[in-house]
Amino acid sequence: MNSNRIRSMTIFETFQQFTEISPKSLNDLQQLIVEEKYSKGEHLLRFGEYDKDFFFIVEGSARAYYLRDGTDITDYFALDGQFIGGLESLFQAEPALKAIELTEDSVVQSFNYVEFEKVCTKHHELERLGRKLVTHLFILAQQVVEDLRFLSAAQRYEQLQIRHPGILNRVPLKHIASYLNISIVSLSRIRSGKQ
Repeated sequence: MNSNRIRSMTIFETFQQFTEISPKSLNDLQQLIVEEKYSKGEHLLRFGEYDKDFFFIVEGSARAYYLRDGTDITDYFALDGQFIGGLESLFQAEPALKAIELTEDSVVQSFNYVEFEKVCTKHHELERLGRKLVTHLFILAQQVVEDLRFLSAAQRYEQLQIRHPGILNRVPLKHIASYLNISIVSLSRIRSGKQ
């Protein structure tokens, strides 16, 4: 991990931005959170596994990706202070159609979704937190879809840099090109201003 970067917020600090959480609820929630260090290239989720956990990148970066006809297609990035998960697998209890790979050495906090649901039945404010969190993630996913439909490749590149400052120095360009739905050559042209 890059020791020059300032440590991002923890999952608890991020939760508090969505809604106020009482000390009792926070205590119960803290019992669920696991923090682990991972090396670049490790997977939080592999194809065909059942995702049971929701992940938060405290420090580092990760990507969610698909394989289609042997081609690796990056679908989503999460950097310091952002959530990532195989949501389709998590919410529908089905084998994952995508994988989640760390693109840097990372510190990751996670919690088991089923256990979170149990704690939510005890604390309505945590139920509210879950709803706000899912809404937030839905909006982020919608923005990505709209970017692909309505923005040029250069505009998508600009949006990526706004949403994930510093990503170009942290994630391989082949994954960025895949995420933007362009070739490496096109990405090089955009970066050099020759589009």
